[in-house]
Amino acid sequence: MADSASESRTANGDAMTGLSFRPTLTSAREAHAAMELSAWSQAFLRGPGGNLGIADPLLEEDAINIYLLAEVDLRELHPCSGPDSEFDFPVPLDRYERTVEAMMRAFEAGWDAPPLFVHLKSFLLVDGTHRREALLRLGRDRYWAVLWMSRPPLIGRGQGPPW
Repeated sequence: MADSASESRTANGDAMTGLSFRPTLTSAREAHAAMELSAWSQAFLRGPGGNLGIADPLLEEDAINIYLLAEVDLRELHPCSGPDSEFDFPVPLDRYERTVEAMMRAFEAGWDAPPLFVHLKSFLLVDGTHRREALLRLGRDRYWAVLWMSRPPLIGRGQGPPW
């Protein structure tokens, strides 16, 4: 789907694992199986049409993040962007509708769409609002998401890093 920011994202592979990171669910699953979901997430979020507002904080020096790839209930997510002024990041209605309709057509044609990005503790949807809406309009209530959260601080004996 050429007019979708998500579809147009390309990502470099990882030289150590030999994985080729593509903006697809299949590629995210491969990265997850290889324990490279963090690297896949950075490649995806930094690709064309990416989301540096999410990618950059995930790389902060003191951030130790946990990443999971899981199927989620789309109805339980809280989008931070959408077609009205109440959202943190409003999108003009005509642009929102065009993008959602294009994604609906792409899903119907078999698009291997990338997973959504969701903060695990809050279920805040930070990347994938248009994909979520397209799926809901097509009658799907579940899809895959990269869920992440910062690891809680270490508070006692036996909780040190595994290295």
